[in-house]
Amino acid sequence: MRAESINHCLRFLVTRNDKVTLKLLFLFVSGVLFGQAVPESPKGIKANFSMRSIEAYQENSQNKLEEFYEYLSFYSSETNAELRNQIKENIFSMVETDVEILDFTEINPKKIDLEEFLSKIKNKSYRFSIQSKPASSELGLNQWQNVYTLSVSQKEKTTDFKLNQIIYFEPKEKKFGSKTKTVWEVKLGDIQ
Repeated sequence: MRAESINHCLRFLVTRNDKVTLKLLFLFVSGVLFGQAVPESPKGIKANFSMRSIEAYQENSQNKLEEFYEYLSFYSSETNAELRNQIKENIFSMVETDVEILDFTEINPKKIDLEEFLSKIKNKSYRFSIQSKPASSELGLNQWQNVYTLSVSQKEKTTDFKLNQIIYFEPKEKKFGSKTKTVWEVKLGDIQ
């Protein structure tokens, strides 16, 4: 009997609009009370790869450094504008945006952006080569540092530079047809 009287009172007090509002309130409260947060996927290199895989990617970054300096050498000596632009595109595809490198054309090299550096070596026949095999050491969540010696030659003059370069290893969403997949990419960062 008591439940009937409570029900009767509720029907009397609650109009149709109030019922909709109560239902929405009930859904909201139950979602807050009983909902669960979606666990975030692990971040960083170590959370996603074994040590053996990390070492393989670090070795890949060393090969990428050698390729980068080969492209700089090609760019510096190429006279065909169309081919030089293709080389430039390849250079920029290998690096993080807004990367800064040392100005190897100066006696006291300072950091400059890559675009400015390319304009300084254009048609100057610089040769860049890595003399010591780069060694990798982990630096952060999605990056590490490669240490190596670079020889820069022009005409008869050669100068060696001991360098540290940040290597970024980050996930990127790539679309393959109708599917999207996370792919990890190695990009060259600032040279110090």
